[in-house]
Amino acid sequence: MIDPVEALERADIKELEALAIGEFRPRGASYDANCDMPRENIEALFSRGWLTTTLPKEMGGKGSNLTTDDPATYLQALRVIARGCSSTAHCYQVQNHTAWAVHDLGTPEQRERFIKPMFMRPSLSGFVGSEAKRKHMYMMNTSAKRVDGGFILSGEKNYATNGPMMSFAIIFAAIDGVNNYLDNHQMLIVEPGMKGVTIDNDWYRPNGMRAAASPIITLDNVFVPDSHVLGEPGAYPRGRWQGRFHLGFTANYLGTTEGMYEWCRQYLIERGRGRAELIQMRMGEMRIALDAAGSLFHDAIRAFKTRSVVEAELLSMSAKSTAAHVAFELSHKLIHAVGSTALFDEYPLSRYLRDLETHVLHAGHDRTAQIVGQAVLNETFDSTLQR
Repeated sequence: MIDPVEALERADIKELEALAIGEFRPRGASYDANCDMPRENIEALFSRGWLTTTLPKEMGGKGSNLTTDDPATYLQALRVIARGCSSTAHCYQVQNHTAWAVHDLGTPEQRERFIKPMFMRPSLSGFVGSEAKRKHMYMMNTSAKRVDGGFILSGEKNYATNGPMMSFAIIFAAIDGVNNYLDNHQMLIVEPGMKGVTIDNDWYRPNGMRAAASPIITLDNVFVPDSHVLGEPGAYPRGRWQGRFHLGFTANYLGTTEGMYEWCRQYLIERGRGRAELIQMRMGEMRIALDAAGSLFHDAIRAFKTRSVVEAELLSMSAKSTAAHVAFELSHKLIHAVGSTALFDEYPLSRYLRDLETHVLHAGHDRTAQIVGQAVLNETFDSTLQR
């Protein structure tokens, strides 16, 4: 197994971090202002092979995901990208999770049609489960009606990350007439040009994470042929795929907070404020918190190779929740340490803060704590749930 600490110190990860800080972060202001996709950043990741990190080496990928002997490279890359641009890191995360799922669950024909082009051009893909008034993470309002040769898909999805650059999306739907989500949850591959597919890129105007464009997709009686049906009904929940996302969010929360902390550290040094004892104490407190969150993150990565999958998921939930709480704690302490001038638009600090405020809310951390509590009290629990 490639250890997380070893992966973080590798030359290619160090080069990626320098790219994220030196190029992705300065470009972030213009992306943020207009809710634009970070196209130049995506092209830079593509040219270095990072958009196919989770795919096997024999295909041209980097062979890193939680089921390989290298569970760390994918996640440490996500972490260092987030140090420069949290939005770009999320686009990278969603693209790599989608590629991983299509490879592992797809047919040879689907790999040829949907994965092979990922090595040819800097396009993106997406996992789209989110929708308004969803009853449960796995219980969809979007419906899939069986017809000859495929399904008729109807519904509305939101937060479709990578939408403006999306070559295809994996859409979650409920099969009509089947009530149990383990049997009715179906993944369908939808391409933007299909009849009845509308993507509303103007809807997405959040406070933060503005470059991780995540529009609404409306599906109006879209015919999805059998060639685009991904996996059997229930393959996603039964395969515990949602539990594999915990550490992706952990990496983003941790990396964004580390990037913010490092920028503030340099800001304080340049202004000669590092000699103040109160500042020294606060920066020391925050460094300790980051080190603790980083250690738990590394332990959770290792757990997917050394423990049962449920134990690994629970530890990942703890790591995700810890990274989120550290992000909120440091956000408050850092602005008091650096002062209000550091929040001017010419600096990246306000963008770091807004990205964290928005992205950390993606997962329900009270629910996470409840699930961990259910586990320790020997009650029934599902450690794959985000909310």
